[in-house]
Amino acid sequence: MAAHLLFEVFQFLVITALVAGCTVYCLLTLAPSSIKSPLKQALLRCPLPDFVAARLQHNSAAGACGSNCGACPSNASSPSSPATPQAVKWHPRKP
Repeated sequence: MAAHLLFEVFQFLVITALVAGCTVYCLLTLAPSSIKSPLKQALLRCPLPDFVAARLQHNSAAGACGSNCGACPSNASSPSSPATPQAVKWHPRKP
């Protein structure tokens, strides 16, 4: 009987940790920057492993807008900087 209770407690703790971890990952991935920054600061106050803390301290926004969509160039000296308007190039479909 005691083994069954221990198994249920262990199962509850594992599922709780998985759900909490997935929730934090989704918030850090999909949330806007106004929510990410306070969340990262709150998480960095907790005792975390070094690789997790290093990843949270990494500023992932490469562009000026901070959306991290990959459309902005990595350096500002490039001719297609985010401040320069770019023409849309349409490519016809190949049959």
